[in-house]
Amino acid sequence: MSPRRHIPVSMFWLAILDLVCLVLGSVIGVFVRLHAEERAEYVFEHIDGWLLLFGSVIVANYLAGSYRIQHTFSRFNLVVTWLFSLLFASLILSITSFAWFTFIMGRGVLLLALASYSAIALIFKLLVYRHLFRTQALVCRTVILGTDDRARQVRRELENDFVLPAHKVVAYVRIRNGETAEDRASAIDGVAVVEAELDTLEDVMRNLGAGLIVIDPRAMQVRNVLYPQLRRLRFEGVEVLTPLNVSEIYGGRTPLDRVDEEYLMQASMESRLPAVRRVKRVMDVLTAGLACILLLPVLLLLALAVKLSSVRDPVFYTQSRLGHFGKVFSIIKLRTMEVGSEVESGAVWSEKGDSRVTPVGRFLRKFRLDEIPQFVNVLKGEMSIVGPRPERPELAEKLEREIPHYAERVNLVPGMTGWAQIRYPYGDSVEDSARKLEYDLYYMKHLSLSLDLQIVLSTLRIVIMGKERNM
Repeated sequence: MSPRRHIPVSMFWLAILDLVCLVLGSVIGVFVRLHAEERAEYVFEHIDGWLLLFGSVIVANYLAGSYRIQHTFSRFNLVVTWLFSLLFASLILSITSFAWFTFIMGRGVLLLALASYSAIALIFKLLVYRHLFRTQALVCRTVILGTDDRARQVRRELENDFVLPAHKVVAYVRIRNGETAEDRASAIDGVAVVEAELDTLEDVMRNLGAGLIVIDPRAMQVRNVLYPQLRRLRFEGVEVLTPLNVSEIYGGRTPLDRVDEEYLMQASMESRLPAVRRVKRVMDVLTAGLACILLLPVLLLLALAVKLSSVRDPVFYTQSRLGHFGKVFSIIKLRTMEVGSEVESGAVWSEKGDSRVTPVGRFLRKFRLDEIPQFVNVLKGEMSIVGPRPERPELAEKLEREIPHYAERVNLVPGMTGWAQIRYPYGDSVEDSARKLEYDLYYMKHLSLSLDLQIVLSTLRIVIMGKERNM
């Protein structure tokens, strides 16, 4: 059961609201800039410009992830997305004007329209967004088939305070199938448990007003009878998801307990990597090349600081990492630890507050500045801007023995940042590595340039805010 249909419903309403803000901003721009007798004529003469403006802003917000179901609500992300949409729209309008040898919109009207749109959209999203999508009218009524621990976990994922639009589980449904209902709970954590006969399941779902049904196929012994009814409900507009779909859509991860070889094969067939691989490589080279040029003065200053902190020790630090398809390469960083810090211990995870980290190194790590030299690894094709974090071969060997499917990570080019890095805090244990693998598997299946952009924007937030890590 594919989750693809569940997302566009939310996308549609969010895009419509954004379009309304655009129209209001444009109306303000026209009314403020132009006289009454000029307005109608100006609007119709520049209809191509308006369409380009609206379309580019909507596309930019879509690429930045503004219209997807929210895993987290961040004011910083709203501002960054807003800036990206303005830059993208300005770029599209500039390119079009250059190609057509004429300004397709007056600069005064355009600036006023964008400024008004920005004010309306930001105020709306900052003050109204969360409240609007948690109102009863827009809450998604959800029914879960089953009452086991998995069903309760699904409820926790769906009713997370950060998930927008909000979801509410109105009932757990237990299929009676001729059994008695004696000594069974009538409610679980305040949510009613509804007993239903198999042949009346459709009516029960309609009476509950279900907008979303979650079913675990592995726990159902009556799939051949149940599926036809679910298909009818599906074609009536009711969304149907599995617990795996729920974890991917609402949690951005692929639970390892739901993964087997069949799933991994299907995920590889659904992955967009073959289609976007060349485009992704071009974007990597352009981004890394530009970063090397712009950040060279910063790198020289940082290198000087590292050198002055310990004159006899090297500025740069290289370390073997496991790359694409298991090929080992040398990652380049500014040195942040004392020289010889692993002579006795061997390859180990760095710990929070690690005493081996130098004072200058602690500052570099906090703002990710020690990773600037890795743009060279990107230019060489050993790394990508976005991808799973490359692990040390010694640690990877251990993790592959203890974590199922850990070796799948090497099918992707490792990255300077990644989905697991922004979604899960740093860990220094096998259990933490297993949890991060769930995010890496999600990225492998759902990889796209849009997702890469969202990861980069979130990484910028971490860099700007300064969040120390132990990697």
